[in-house]
Amino acid sequence: MSDATDYLMAHARKTILEARRLPPGPPKFWLRHIGSVYHLLAKQGAYTNIEFLEDYRAARKAEDDLRKVTGPYWSNRS
Repeated sequence: MSDATDYLMAHARKTILEARRLPPGPPKFWLRHIGSVYHLLAKQGAYTNIEFLEDYRAARKAEDDLRKVTGPYWSNRS
């Protein structure tokens, strides 16, 4: 997911920089909006990674709790 986020942020930067070079008018307006959409998509991609980390931490905690309950055999079995 990180690759998608990085790709979208790079695309947003490229589009916004291209829009900055244009004279005022509809193409500049639309390129800036397209760049902001890419930026929002990149933010959503980053947010998804945070959700993934929360799920990972919950699974890790459940695994650690399971190791405490089942005893030393399970914890030595990595």
